[in-house]
Amino acid sequence: LPLTYEKVPDLPDDDGITPLVLLHRLYLSIDPAMRGWMSSARSYLPPVPINGVMRGATLSEVIAVRGASRLKVGDVVSEFAGEAGGWQEYAIVSARSVRKIETWSELCSDSNNQIPRELPLTIHLSILGTTGLTAYFGFKRVGCPRLPSETKRPEVVLVNAAAGAVGSIVCQIAKNVYGCKVIGVAGSHAKCRLLMDDLNCCDAVINYRAMENEVTRNAKTSDPADLFALKSAEFQKRLKRVLKQIDAKSLDIVFDNVGGYQLNECLSRLNYFARVAICGAISGYNNDLTKQQTDNTVSHTALYMKHGMSIISLRAKIQGLIVLDYMKEWSKAKKDLARWVLEGKIRYQKEDIRAGLENAPSALVDLFKGQNNGKLIVKVGEQLVKKKEIVSRL
Repeated sequence: LPLTYEKVPDLPDDDGITPLVLLHRLYLSIDPAMRGWMSSARSYLPPVPINGVMRGATLSEVIAVRGASRLKVGDVVSEFAGEAGGWQEYAIVSARSVRKIETWSELCSDSNNQIPRELPLTIHLSILGTTGLTAYFGFKRVGCPRLPSETKRPEVVLVNAAAGAVGSIVCQIAKNVYGCKVIGVAGSHAKCRLLMDDLNCCDAVINYRAMENEVTRNAKTSDPADLFALKSAEFQKRLKRVLKQIDAKSLDIVFDNVGGYQLNECLSRLNYFARVAICGAISGYNNDLTKQQTDNTVSHTALYMKHGMSIISLRAKIQGLIVLDYMKEWSKAKKDLARWVLEGKIRYQKEDIRAGLENAPSALVDLFKGQNNGKLIVKVGEQLVKKKEIVSRL
C-alpha cells in the first residue's frame, strides 16, 4: 500500500445537478473486512483496484461546498466504504454520499438520562459507527435473543473475538440488555480480565491463545492438520468446562468473528433452534479464496464446518451478516445504542488511536496480529476549518 502525494483538489464549477463537497479526513476506521476488500473473490463489494485508494469507514470535515446541499463548511460527516470512504487526506465527493453525524441531543431526545457533556468524535466510528451497528444488528436480527421472561431461563451466548471492537459490544448487549449468560473467547489474559472484571460482560471466558500455545508445546507433531485437530479437541474440552461452570449444557446463540476450529466446535454444542451469526472469519482471511478447497485439502484456518450435520438435527440457523443490509434502520439503532450508553449498559472504551495516514497499513497488520486494544482507528489530521490556511500535513 504505497503512499502518494498529490495537490489538494479544487472543486469543479456547479453543474446544477450533483452537489459536491470537499472533505478533509479526520479519522479512518481499521476493520477486518478490509482484508476481504483486497481479494478478487466474489463479495458484497467490488475489490479495491490495484493502485486505487484503500476503502474504509471515515470521519471527515467539510471544507467547501458546491451546489445546493444541507451540508455546510465545518460539518463533520461519516461515510462507510463507498464513494467518500478512503485512505486519503482530501476527497471531492457527492454531498449525498456522506452523512452528518448526530449530536447526543438528537440521539437521546427521548431519554430522561443526563446527556454527556463531551465524548470524542471517534465514538462515531466505534459504538455509534459501523462497529456498534454490526454488533447491534448481528445480535438482534440474526441472533434473535429472547428475554429470560420469554424462555424461563437466560439464553446462553458465546462470542469469539469477544474483546474486539464488535465482540465486546455484543457481550455487553447480550448481558446487560437481554440478561443472557455470556461466554467470551479472547486471546490473552488481559483481554479475558477486561471482559470479566472491567466490563463485567461475561460469565466465563476461554483464553484460546494460551490454549493453542499449550497444545503446540505438548504436541508431538508440527503438521498443520494434526495441530488443527488437537486444538479442536482441546477447545471442545474447555467449552464443555465453561458451560458446566455457568450451569448450562448448550449454546443458544453463537456470534462468530473467527471461523476455524472455534466455530466448528461450537456447532456440536448448540441447543435446539440455536442461532449462529457469522460476522467474520478472521482466522481464514489470508487464505486464497479464489481456489476451491475440499475436505482433504482444507486449510487449518479455514471456515470449515465439520459438525455441520448437527445444524439439521438441531434445527439451528446459520446466517451471515453484512451491516449495509440494514442501512435504512441505522438511525433507530444509533438511538438505541446511545440510550444504552447513557444507561450504563454499554460502556464507552477509549479507542486505540494511531497517528498518521502513513501508519494505516501497519495498523491493519497489527489488527490481524491481535496487537490492538479495542477499536483501532487512525487519526489523519486535526480539524482545520477555523485555520486560515489548509495544507497537507504530510
